[in-house]
Amino acid sequence: MFDRDRGPIRALAGLGGLAFVLGVLTVSGWLLGQYLDRKLGTGPWLSLLGSLLGMAAGFFEVITIVKRAEREDAGGEGK
Repeated sequence: MFDRDRGPIRALAGLGGLAFVLGVLTVSGWLLGQYLDRKLGTGPWLSLLGSLLGMAAGFFEVITIVKRAEREDAGGEGK
């Protein structure tokens, strides 16, 4: 994924993908929290909780992707 031998553009695309994953999961958590706040009348609390859970899920996914890429670069299967 981050193999520099394939070119710098491919490495930058991999990094951009990581930022995209983190952003999408954070925004998705916030939107779900917004929806639940409107339905349950809980104010900003579920939006905040959704954002934090989305960020945590995003970081977990980023770590998983980076570890998989490191295994692939080391010559492993990547799974």
